[in-house]
Amino acid sequence: MLLREALHRPRLRLTLLTGAEALERPVSRVYVTDLPDPRRYLSGGEIVLTGLVWRRDASDSETFVAACAEASVTAIGAGDAVFGSVPDDLVDACRRHRMPLFEVPIEVSFRDIVDEVNPSLWAQRASGLATVLGRHRGLVAAMAAGARLVDLLPPAAAELGVDCWVLTPTGRLVAGTTALGPTDRATLAHAFLGAGRLPAHATVDERRVVVSGVPGRPEHRLASWLLACAAPGRDPSAPQDGGLADATAELTSLVALERSQVDEALRIERRLADQLGAALTGTEQVDLRGRLLSCGLPPDATFLVLAVNLTGLRTPPELAVAICAELVEPATERVAVTDAGLPDTVLAILAVTPAQAPYAVETIRAGVAAYAPGLGGGRLAVGVSGPAAGPGALGGAVEEARHALRTAVARGERTSVVGADELASHLLLLAGVPADTRRAFQRRLLAPLLAYDRTHNANLLRTLDSFLACGGSWTRCAALLHLHVNTLRYRIGRIEQLTGRDLSRFEDRVDFFLALRLPR
Repeated sequence: MLLREALHRPRLRLTLLTGAEALERPVSRVYVTDLPDPRRYLSGGEIVLTGLVWRRDASDSETFVAACAEASVTAIGAGDAVFGSVPDDLVDACRRHRMPLFEVPIEVSFRDIVDEVNPSLWAQRASGLATVLGRHRGLVAAMAAGARLVDLLPPAAAELGVDCWVLTPTGRLVAGTTALGPTDRATLAHAFLGAGRLPAHATVDERRVVVSGVPGRPEHRLASWLLACAAPGRDPSAPQDGGLADATAELTSLVALERSQVDEALRIERRLADQLGAALTGTEQVDLRGRLLSCGLPPDATFLVLAVNLTGLRTPPELAVAICAELVEPATERVAVTDAGLPDTVLAILAVTPAQAPYAVETIRAGVAAYAPGLGGGRLAVGVSGPAAGPGALGGAVEEARHALRTAVARGERTSVVGADELASHLLLLAGVPADTRRAFQRRLLAPLLAYDRTHNANLLRTLDSFLACGGSWTRCAALLHLHVNTLRYRIGRIEQLTGRDLSRFEDRVDFFLALRLPR
């Protein structure tokens, strides 16, 4: 029902005071309130009837009307019982917010209006429900026959009289009725992630857009798709938020069907990717070529490895996997994403051409930045390896990505991306050494110190690290550790006795430095 139909009831004798240009707004229901701020009880499209009990002075009118406008109310009806007529300040506030306002005569009760309008709304909805159910059955049948959202969304939206777009949280377009530029996509994604509650609102191309979520797996906003609906063109008589809410509700069920199919396909791919992840991070020798082929990755390709860490959010572990998958989706179709093998780390193995590698890294950086509005107190850190040629170089690429991830985490920023080109040269050198060789090297140098510290709580390992960080300066290291120089000399002497090394020799200092930089 439109506002024009609701007001055109001769028995009610309602007088329109403002908003003649908005009579084509849809009406969802009639709601009676005398709360000064009724937003929590409104969902959009209501005719709000009020007896003005909340009005103590002129400023209260602005507060009430602003709250109704923010909640996308269709119109306000003001009774005459308290003041004898509608106050001028209420009329002025409605004009400022472009809110239709009508006067309810004192001899007409709000119950009369509710009884007149609501039954008509229910009758229309009953008729519309049959149409919606029929349309929904047709869409389900089309999807079962192989049709995709990109094919079904435009005709479904046209039948509902709206423009709409489905995007990911990073602003990647899944499907839409019209073209949407990068700036508009970013605006919608920011509105979706940054909203205190959904549906949210945004302005795109001078049009008001209703933004809602379509949950996937896991059910978290950072892993959901967003559905944005707007009235077509800029016709002031086009459906407003109430009508958009109805269209959004119907289109959401269509988008949810596509999302469930995508999630199921990803679930199957994850099983194979987990086997690859376990092979790359384990100690056993396995056929990497076969594991790569099972994931749809050409074994002789050039690879990039992404390491992702998500902290500070009370979320299911698979959220980091979903975020990682979204980050690499625009970069390449040939990718495997897994959280198998490494604690608190998600790995993505991307098959790219050498020319694609720089573009892929920049795409990942942009995606990480796009997630920032939805992280709240959480942090998203990403490390990216350099290009690795063939399966033999994949182990080193995993280590590069992990080193880069540790650097990104250490920065302590809400979002951080570190590439292999930002790592110190010794980290790149270590990444190319086989994992079992690195572990044996570290164990040979540091195991005596770790055992001694466990037994005597002597802090030899920390002393050694600080001594090397101070370039072997006795005075600076003693000051840093708050020790007497003689105590420091005793500890260094104990380190040399336990390891058989001489810290006055440059070569031994280098060995210790590298061993301390390896993950323990």
